[in-house]
Amino acid sequence: MEKRKHSIYETNQKTIKLYDELIEMLKPDVVLVDHHYIQKAVMYYKYHIPVISVQTAPASEMHPSIPPFRSAYIPKQSLSSQLYVSYLWYTYLLRKQIRFFFNKIFFLGENHLSDVKRLSKQTGYPLKKYIDYKHYKGYGEFGLKNIPQLLLSPRDFDFPHPLKENQYAMGPLLLKEDEVKIKDRRYLAVRDRIRQEREEKKIAFIYCSLGTLNDLGLNNSIKIFQQVIETGKRNLNYRIVISIGEYINPALFLPTPENVFLFKYLPQKDMLHYCDMMIAHGGQNSITECVMNEVPILIYPFLKSSDLGGNSARVVYHEIGNRGFIEKEPIEMMKDKIQDVLTNPVYRKNIHTMRLKFEEKNNSPGVIEVIESIVKAYKDESQ
Repeated sequence: MEKRKHSIYETNQKTIKLYDELIEMLKPDVVLVDHHYIQKAVMYYKYHIPVISVQTAPASEMHPSIPPFRSAYIPKQSLSSQLYVSYLWYTYLLRKQIRFFFNKIFFLGENHLSDVKRLSKQTGYPLKKYIDYKHYKGYGEFGLKNIPQLLLSPRDFDFPHPLKENQYAMGPLLLKEDEVKIKDRRYLAVRDRIRQEREEKKIAFIYCSLGTLNDLGLNNSIKIFQQVIETGKRNLNYRIVISIGEYINPALFLPTPENVFLFKYLPQKDMLHYCDMMIAHGGQNSITECVMNEVPILIYPFLKSSDLGGNSARVVYHEIGNRGFIEKEPIEMMKDKIQDVLTNPVYRKNIHTMRLKFEEKNNSPGVIEVIESIVKAYKDESQ
């Protein structure tokens, strides 16, 4: 254990030396860190440079009426709901304490937090004053109260609640992209064929993608695709285009019916201009793109206890789509939910309203203003 401890210490010191050289060379006015790695702010403290964290997911700090953002629970305006939210939070915090306790026993006090504590002594960062354990976070499992936080996840997509001090809701930041010329001839042929069919008869154009990293829930992804294909086989008025991603062998789904089209990859933003609904895994980018194209969503989070499950809860809460959990959902239930998303006018009405809010709050210059104000405040306090 002492040998391992010494090895980690030596590695950390070499890393810090590299950062010393980099900071000296660049002389930055501010450092932006992914909120997932907020503990790096402890190292940057000695450089006397303001640090700002950037959070692409909903805020992860504890709030009494909002469940942990990886929870699939949908909160309600009731006492029982608030009590259940408290239960979710304190269950999670208790598991975290137990984990810390066992790590302390099995690894003789050595864990990620012990490294950060040693680093705080080296840099002078007042860790005890600012560490925040009431925080739903994976790597490191804590936040830092004094570090300003830019929230890039769309504020209007989250559950309503007030921001905490030092939090700035900046999302969504929508890029105005130039039109990209699509070179996949098969995709263009399939897309244009379906568009032509829609003009001639009443059909539904369904797009299904479970993200580029669906290897994280491979078995569930395969099951979702299988049931979507079977649904297409049973409903000939559907035209289903599926992007299966890199990690799944398309041979698993062959032969497909004539109204189902498989691709490894698809230009999603183009596809969303034309389809009637999307079946997705719950990634924030796909949800934001669906909102901007006013495409209702059916979410199947292949990892329920993840940000995908949390996003699915928000989709249902705001009534911009529906969701299911493939582990316990028969094909008939999926069929009913697809029909619901295609025909329920509430989803289209709400997703239109949300799109207008997203466009109104798309303020990239505002991010620059916030960063500049934080830097100025830091310099004023340092003088």
